[in-house]
Parts: sequence; structure tokens; C-alpha cells
Amino acid sequence: MSPRKPRTQQNQNFPSKLTKFRLFLLYSFPVVLFFSYYPVIRLGASESMNFELSLPLIWLFFFSVLSLKDFFRSLRNFYKSSRVKLLFLLFPLYLSVSLLWSANPLRGVLTVGILWCLVVTTVVFFTTFLRSGSTSLLKKKSFERVFLYGAAAVCLFCWLQSFLDASGVSREATLLCPGCVSGTFGFPHPSGFAIEPQFMGNLLLAPIFYVLYLFGKKREKREKSEPSHLSLLFVFLATLFLTFSRGAIYSFGVGFALLLVLNFFPLKNPSFLKALPVLLFSFLFTLISQGVFAATSPTTDTFLSGIEKSISQLSLGKIELDLDKAPRPSRELEPMELESEAHEEETEVETALFSGYVEESTNVRLVLNRSALEVATSSPKNLIFGTGLGSAGKVLFREGKTESEKEIVQNEYLSLLLETGLFGLLLLVVGLIILFLDLEKSFALPERFLLFAMILSFLLSLGFFSGLPNALHLFLFPVFVAFLLPKHEPVIN
Repeated sequence: MSPRKPRTQQNQNFPSKLTKFRLFLLYSFPVVLFFSYYPVIRLGASESMNFELSLPLIWLFFFSVLSLKDFFRSLRNFYKSSRVKLLFLLFPLYLSVSLLWSANPLRGVLTVGILWCLVVTTVVFFTTFLRSGSTSLLKKKSFERVFLYGAAAVCLFCWLQSFLDASGVSREATLLCPGCVSGTFGFPHPSGFAIEPQFMGNLLLAPIFYVLYLFGKKREKREKSEPSHLSLLFVFLATLFLTFSRGAIYSFGVGFALLLVLNFFPLKNPSFLKALPVLLFSFLFTLISQGVFAATSPTTDTFLSGIEKSISQLSLGKIELDLDKAPRPSRELEPMELESEAHEEETEVETALFSGYVEESTNVRLVLNRSALEVATSSPKNLIFGTGLGSAGKVLFREGKTESEKEIVQNEYLSLLLETGLFGLLLLVVGLIILFLDLEKSFALPERFLLFAMILSFLLSLGFFSGLPNALHLFLFPVFVAFLLPKHEPVIN
């Protein structure tokens, strides 16, 4: 019988187990973020919100709790070395204080809880792993492969969703969102494990920009086991276009243009131009695929009509190709179709719901934006201090701007203006300035330009939706990509 270990030795083993669990969380993090809605744990609902738990939220809670000690140590170091950095805390502190006058304090408390978990996680990740440049705990190459292969696997799942939907498989089996099926445009636009295609497309921005960096960077030799950057770039871009998310696609386009300009003029590095043929080919490949899906789906659409609709929707109705001469009116829902979901599932779709650009999809967002702006500017108090964190849905409903308290502003900046006022937006700008200044000190120009372009894309995409639970990647992916990049490398000429 082996002797019992002393109590002191058992206590020494306890932190090591926590460290191992924390490392497991870190390595799983770039993949977990892609499961932002499926699987989901539903805990009920109120008049203004649904209570749901997702894998990223569970991950964020555990990692932030385990990182509290490191977080307070980092704040002490900031206080001793550079107190200016502590100004970034003014934004989450002010949002926490705004709960005092929030019209929806429960939603506000849950939102500020997620926000503080994000603050703890990003600060600890930046100071403990990124700033130290330590590779003893985290192996960058392993981390990179989890990131890239995980993103590629989710992309393949998106294509599988599309194939299954075009083959007539039910939405319950494919996990597509209600408006993602072929019955909407004649071809599917996948949502992956996210709640909507716009979040799935947005999730791809970070891996796309990172592979662009690897693809455009001059590398002397590439390991045989390393995945082909060309293949990965094609898969990521093709899937981005397949999601059919205009917000994600437009945001990527602006960030990519900035990346090209910054690398071509200051650095005289034209290697990123090599990505242009890949970008064009992936778009054409997806466009043709959408035509094929339209022709094989259980709708009356053809190959040409699928391409027409895709171009029309992406161009906001500015480009109408008129390739398919056969008239294809929008499908009218019969009264019998609305009687029950069971009858709807049994009814075969004959004509797609939309025949081209859906102007309402843009108008609804603009109306919500205008409503938020009107309420925010209705009084000096609302304009300066806002109506309180989490109150947007309830305030808009109370003012007669929406039909439900669950309807929120589809623009994070206008939502913040309504809930936190100009003061909140000012503090957000202060936090972003501190972030950019710190990144400027930490990286050489090529890596710095990559981060600037990627963060710009994320900031632009926030103009197309709002909320934290489905957009945790916007706050976590930048610091993760920053960890993968080399620090203070010489400028590439």
C-alpha cells in the first residue's frame, strides 16, 4: 500500500490541474468561437430577451474566472509602468454605472457581465501571452494549426449544409436558419454553427486576414506539413461569399483594400497583389455554385436565375443581369401554408420567396437606425448619457418605434449612442486609441498593418448588427491573431 501524499503536496498539485484546464481552454478557443449558436442551452425567455447559453459564453466565463488573479496583477503593472493604459477601463466602468438608469436592468446586468469577462480575458491574454512572447506554455505552431484547420472544417460544414439543403433535406437536419434555405432565393446561404449567415461570414474575417498575411509574406521555406495557404485562402473566401452576408463581405472588401494600399505604398511590397486572382476565382466559383444549387434545389429556379439573384442582392439591386428571360415572380404564401408548421414542411416549395434584391432587408435596418437616432437625440440627457445599458429594445418599443421589446438596433454604434450617449462613444474611442498605440509599439509595419486592416473590418461590421453573445469573436480574435504574429520583426522591403 503506497503512503498517502502529504497535504502540502496535494495542494501543490491543485494549481497545476487548473493550469492544464486553462491551457485546454486556450487551445480550444479558436474553434469554440465558431459554435456561437449551436449547440445552445435554452433557459427560458422574458418579454425583452431570450436566456440562452452557448459554448463561447461558457468558455468565456470559465477562462475569465480562472484569469482574475493575472488580471489584477496586470492592472498593478499598468499602474506602475504606464497609467495611461488604465484609461481603457473607463468604458466598461461607465457602462456598468449606466445600469443605474437603465430601462432594462436585467439585460444590462447580463450584458455588462459578458463585457467584463471580455475585458479580463483580453487583458490577460495580451499581457501574459502576447506581451511576454512566451512559447513555453503555448506553442504558436500548434495554436495556428488549430485555428486554420478548425476554420477550414467549419467552412466544409457550410458547404455540406448547402448541398443537403439543395437536395431537399429539412432545415432541422442541416441547422440552417429559417431564412437560409433554398426557398428564400432559390439557393441556400449557410449559417454554419452561428445563428445567422452574417455572423458566420464575420467569423471568417480573422482567418482570412491571417492567411492573407501568410500568403503575402515572403517566406524562405515552408514546412511540408504546413497547410497550403493558397488552398486555405480559397476555401475561406469562397465560404465567405457563400454565406451571402453583405455586411461581412463589404467589411472584408474595405479591410483588404486598406491592406493592399498600406503594403504597396509604404512597404513597396506587392506580394499581396497575388491574392487578387484567388479572390476573383473564389467569387466566381461561389457564384457558379449558387447557380448549380439553384438549378438542383426544390424550387423553379435555374442556373442563370440563381446567378442573377446573387448579383442583384450583393449589389443592392444596382446590377440586374437579366440572363434568365423566364418570368419568376416572388412566391405568395397561401393561407393554408400558415396554418401549421407541419403542413409547411409537407408542402413542396415551387417558387423561391424572392426574385432578386430584397430592398426590405436594407430598409428595416435603416428604419431601426433612424428610430434609435431619433430617441437618442430626443433629450439632452439621452444624447449625453443615454438610456442605460441593455435598454435599447425596451425604450424603442415604449416609444412606439418597434412592435416587440426583443427587436434591437442593427447597428452597434447607434445602439451604444442610444444606451450610453455621446459620453459612452467618447470613452470607446479612447479605448480604441490606447489599443492602436499599444499595437504600434509591439509590432513591425507588416504585422501592424495586418492588425489595423482586420480590426477595421471588424469595426465596420459592427455597423450591420449589435449585441455581444453572437459576436464575441470581434473582441477575442484580434488579440489571438496578434499572439500568432512575430514581434518587432524588421520591416519587409
